[in-house]
Amino acid sequence: MSYRALSELHIIPPGQTVTTEYYIEKILKKTPTSVMHRKSVTGNVFEKKMLPDMSKAIFQQDGAPAHTSKKCQEWLKNNVCKFWEKGIWLANSPDLCPIENLWEILQSRLETKECPTNLKMLQKQLIQAWREITPETLDKLIASMPNRISKCIQLNGGYIGK
Repeated sequence: MSYRALSELHIIPPGQTVTTEYYIEKILKKTPTSVMHRKSVTGNVFEKKMLPDMSKAIFQQDGAPAHTSKKCQEWLKNNVCKFWEKGIWLANSPDLCPIENLWEILQSRLETKECPTNLKMLQKQLIQAWREITPETLDKLIASMPNRISKCIQLNGGYIGK
């Protein structure tokens, strides 16, 4: 996700472990660089560039082992213009990570839908709910960050909540 735009939702197949190799081949090679340069916003609108000024874009991920492996970090150094290396972003700070709030929004949207009876139905609902997330929702999540960071500083690095 970024300010005003989402990448495509990648659903991990049942039984698939997200190894470094899987992450690089199936996700990274198809997501950050292509997403950071594609023309798109959420939904079916294809008019705006996701990030008009790439000099300000920074790719961020969490502390999952596939993300922090030496091989993944090396791939990012060679293929992504700017990214936060392992150790720069706190590995366990969901309150300071807008995507974590986006997952909650996605979950609440799914809870209003008919309970899926099979995997294909669940995947379809996930993709539909993901595509319905508006640029305004993303704006609000990103715009909340200065306040969140300020609260975290006031709490000496403590948890600030949702």
